[in-house]
Amino acid sequence: MEKKKRSKVIPFPNLKDRYIEKGMDLLKEKKYHEALNMFSEAKKLKEDKAELHLGMAICFMELGELAEAKEICKKMLLEDIGHYFTVLQIYLTILIQLREYREVQTTIEAVLEENQLPAESAEHFYKLLEFSRKMTQNDEDIMESDDEEQPLYIEDILENTNKQMAYIQSLRDRNLSKHFSSLKLLLENPNSHPMIKSMILHLMIENEVEKEVTVYKFGETVTVIPAQLDDLSDLPFTKKVLTILDDTLGNENPTLFEAVKELWIRHLYVLFPLLPKPTDANVWAAALHMVGYEMHGITLDPEEIKDLYNLSMSSLHEACKKIYQIEEISYMQI
Repeated sequence: MEKKKRSKVIPFPNLKDRYIEKGMDLLKEKKYHEALNMFSEAKKLKEDKAELHLGMAICFMELGELAEAKEICKKMLLEDIGHYFTVLQIYLTILIQLREYREVQTTIEAVLEENQLPAESAEHFYKLLEFSRKMTQNDEDIMESDDEEQPLYIEDILENTNKQMAYIQSLRDRNLSKHFSSLKLLLENPNSHPMIKSMILHLMIENEVEKEVTVYKFGETVTVIPAQLDDLSDLPFTKKVLTILDDTLGNENPTLFEAVKELWIRHLYVLFPLLPKPTDANVWAAALHMVGYEMHGITLDPEEIKDLYNLSMSSLHEACKKIYQIEEISYMQI
């Protein structure tokens, strides 16, 4: 009996590279499902480039598949695939979204023990470490507390950020109506941490609170109805800044763009419900471009950024300064 000839499929030359290139183009266009398909095709052809792994991680992260994104980044870190600190930053961002603060803590501690931290990024990671430690402690405090409703004396927590954090976390999946007055006091209190106020507002948004509340933040007082507040990522101003940044940094370094996007959302979260001033999207895109590289240990020429975004040196420096100040606040005293 004649043996059947085995057919051999010969792939087109450089097909793997073409899949990755197409995937990166789709990633820039925010077509995450299509981009993921391209990266998956490249992976089937035994491609193992760092660009492929990180591209898949970013797609999974944007699609809300955080567990998959986490596993890819963890593998990259363990096997030293790609730029270590860029992958680390994205990995930590994913862990924070998953509220896996203990893993954030142990990861940063391991990096510090190996003494691998660039000097430019040291302060940022130390603050993130302190934040994760306190969040872990708050989670433990809540688990150890009695499940029964405890009487709240608002005076006890007005001056204590850790108690405020634990109190707000304890309200998740509970009826806010009994706590509305206490939450209002925290929003109006000049000494409440800005992050605490943002957490309260987002808790109220999740619970569709339609009563007016007054928020005192960074010297300003605003009155809002939480149920009518837009999600940060849906704000026209947010989108405009990211669109400008995508056309510059996104084309130049898509991976760094994703990390900087998280920085921008965090910046807005601390300010929420206020918007950065000036409300010039070009200024903030330029500052994020500059700060993004600096946080990854790469120094850029300010003149080059100033010319790229067509703005004054003073406005660039001022916006960069504000980003660093808000970044410090986001990890301070929590």
